[in-house]
Amino acid sequence: MTMKNKSILLALTLLLASTMAFAQEEMFKVLASKGGNKLQTSGTTDWKALFVGKKLSKGDKITVDNNGYLGLAYKNGKTIELKKAGTYEVSKLAGEVATQNATTTAKYANYLAGEMSKTGGEDMAKNKYKYMAVTGSVERGTNEIAVFVPKTLNVTALSNQVVIEWEPETNTKTYVVNVTNLFGDEILKQETTETSMLLNLDSKKDKNYIVSIKSKENPDVKKDIRITYPSNDKIVELNKQLTDLKAQLGEENALNKVILASFYEDNKLYLEALQNYEAAIKMEPEVDDYKVAYGQFLERAEIAEPKPTK
Repeated sequence: MTMKNKSILLALTLLLASTMAFAQEEMFKVLASKGGNKLQTSGTTDWKALFVGKKLSKGDKITVDNNGYLGLAYKNGKTIELKKAGTYEVSKLAGEVATQNATTTAKYANYLAGEMSKTGGEDMAKNKYKYMAVTGSVERGTNEIAVFVPKTLNVTALSNQVVIEWEPETNTKTYVVNVTNLFGDEILKQETTETSMLLNLDSKKDKNYIVSIKSKENPDVKKDIRITYPSNDKIVELNKQLTDLKAQLGEENALNKVILASFYEDNKLYLEALQNYEAAIKMEPEVDDYKVAYGQFLERAEIAEPKPTK
């Protein structure tokens, strides 16, 4: 082989290698998928099903099914939702978000993708209904109301407005919610026929609150929990991180609500995490992956143990 031919062969080899590297460069991770969405990997003609945790490379193509949904996280942390049916080139989708920097978002998007795909990609479909069946699985003792808080019954909050939720109690139509500080001073006493209540607390005035939830019809059926607040300096620090994260996320959508939930969970702020998971489900009620993520969170936080459906 002449020197000229060797040079041409080397150039072709380098070109092929660079082309393959371009095609295989990871761009997105799939965080949620609804419907018969498909992936065509660069260099192939086959279309395969998409699942949570799947990595999308620059040369890939994806199709969104009719009434389908895809929630993707770009490598820089920005998120994107695809709801319109059609075929998309991953490289073009990357171009839409490549100029934006969201390193904080990337941290929580990667964490979320890892948690949601721990059961092994396609195998998640076999187990997802276990994680969706969380109602009725909150641990309770005799004459206790099952409240959505960790088993310790002590939960940390960041916001002065927090929502407490509990499961319906048999033979109870009305609940009495009483809030006091550690000195026994009554902050609030209110009746409700709902199984949740928004509490307005003051983290600057008190750092600890006792919340008692009682059945009006059966006063012996009750549960007491404690809500605590971090130091004022820690609250300032967390609120700054939260503001930065929300600015990076931008649009308020279901996928970004789940990213926010991951932030709250990472900081052990389980009440706020729970509310954001529930908000995501309300925004996209047909996307089972968000229900799965919610169930996994409840299990990790020791709030509830998901049970298989029949």
